Amino acid sequence: MKTHHRMLCLPSVLLALAAGLAHAAPDATRGQALYVEGRLQDGRALQARRAESPDMAGTAAACVQCHRRSGLGDQEGLLRIPPITAASLFAPGQPLTIRRTATGSAPPGTRVESRSAYTPETLARALRSGVDPDGKALSSWMPRYDLDEAAVADLLAWLERLGPVGDTVLRGLDGTRLHLATIVTPDAPADRREAVETTLAAWARQQTFGQVRVALHVWTLTGPPAEWAAQLQQHLRAQPVYAVVSGAGAAQWAPVEAFCEAQALPCVFPLIDQVPPTTAAQPRHHTLYLSEGVLAEARVAARALDTLGTPPSRLHLWFDTELGAAAAREFQALQTRTDSAVPVRLRDLRVQPLAPGEPLGAAQELVVAWLATPQVGALLAARGAAGDDSRPSLWLSAHLAPPEALDALGLPAVWRPKVRWASVQNTPTQFHAAAATGLKPWLRTLGLDPASATVLQGEVYAAAFFFTDALRRSRGAWSVEHVLERLESGVNNRAAAGRFVRLSLGPGQRIAAQFGQMQGWAPPLHQTLVPLSPVLNANR
Repeated sequence: MKTHHRMLCLPSVLLALAAGLAHAAPDATRGQALYVEGRLQDGRALQARRAESPDMAGTAAACVQCHRRSGLGDQEGLLRIPPITAASLFAPGQPLTIRRTATGSAPPGTRVESRSAYTPETLARALRSGVDPDGKALSSWMPRYDLDEAAVADLLAWLERLGPVGDTVLRGLDGTRLHLATIVTPDAPADRREAVETTLAAWARQQTFGQVRVALHVWTLTGPPAEWAAQLQQHLRAQPVYAVVSGAGAAQWAPVEAFCEAQALPCVFPLIDQVPPTTAAQPRHHTLYLSEGVLAEARVAARALDTLGTPPSRLHLWFDTELGAAAAREFQALQTRTDSAVPVRLRDLRVQPLAPGEPLGAAQELVVAWLATPQVGALLAARGAAGDDSRPSLWLSAHLAPPEALDALGLPAVWRPKVRWASVQNTPTQFHAAAATGLKPWLRTLGLDPASATVLQGEVYAAAFFFTDALRRSRGAWSVEHVLERLESGVNNRAAAGRFVRLSLGPGQRIAAQFGQMQGWAPPLHQTLVPLSPVLNANR
């Protein structure tokens, strides 16, 4: 793999295009709008046609739909979408239908079809008429576009910027060292910080990509969140990095995400409590999360409630932190949209704590509580002798009060049939079974003790594993966009997903946890799978 900067210079091509096609100078920004959004210079929607298919317009016709943001194409089944970066188009003899092995060579017996290099004129002809530089018809999947000369020039100006070229794309690659960062916020719990720093440091000492070694930098933030952006800017200036891998935080991660998005800096699977909200003005593209934490649990609980044969007579939503309040609001919003007739009562225990001896509720009622282990333990211990008529069903957050933590408190057994957890994570038994084939062997190779493997190390493992996998499958094409695309296709329910019920990503998706579950207090163990998207089926 080449590790030096490959600077693509095509001034002669662009000058020829500008001279041969009389219009204003090519504009990469307009080309980007055409490529990504399917929008022409005058604001009209891009128009395209394809044989035996309805005509397409706007985003449906945009190049990004098939060739991806990287311009390096994709592979789905036997269908290979070729790269269309300027470096690929204007180089002669590029493979047309070859599928390469991991070593970069063609599999035995593979027929390599090549074409001549494109010129500005033959590229314009290919876009409009669907023939390559040698006059051969392109695949019927390739749309035919109604583009004038100015639009073709703008598009080419954007294609020149795509691919593994230039200082920006290879930021953080210094000779034979790939500089990576992990970010730790001041509110990160101590055990989370320890898992991230210790485990990643051991990984970085051993991780190589060919002749390239990893150099890990820990960016430790201080002070209030309003000051983090300036600190991150200073860290990046002092040492440019290619990506942020894992990280340790809590509920305040929005400044970190905003920084990574603004800098086009991949941030892969940090360990945090709450995923920042997105807006149309602040979309999420470069930041990926394993799950949405308590917000995902709120959705799991809300969907599980809709499936109950007999709904509760009353629903209580309890919380004592801002994190819990956000989850309660998410849960209530979902219940409102389903027109549930169950009366709902929100209770902020910081403002209205339970009085001594006050029952949690009646047997026909349901309490959904976003409380940490100590608070839940105190509530249940104080009411262990109460009769069944004053013991409601209790649904908890596995993120805030994990079953194994409550079990260690030795709480009254009378609560076991009443308590369930909303979770996007596997049970401890499932986690340890998965860890035996994934996490523990990995820890052993890093020189860490596999016998003391923790669930937090499991999340660090997922971040390191899937990031490493994406770089390897990029086969040297280390553009940020291409690596993000490899993450989308590579994150799946593999060994590194053992901490979670199900992990997968599709194009454009940035939250990997696709399923949650309602789990009972083991033993006996009772589980109900709950999809986090309406298009998913728990039986699949």
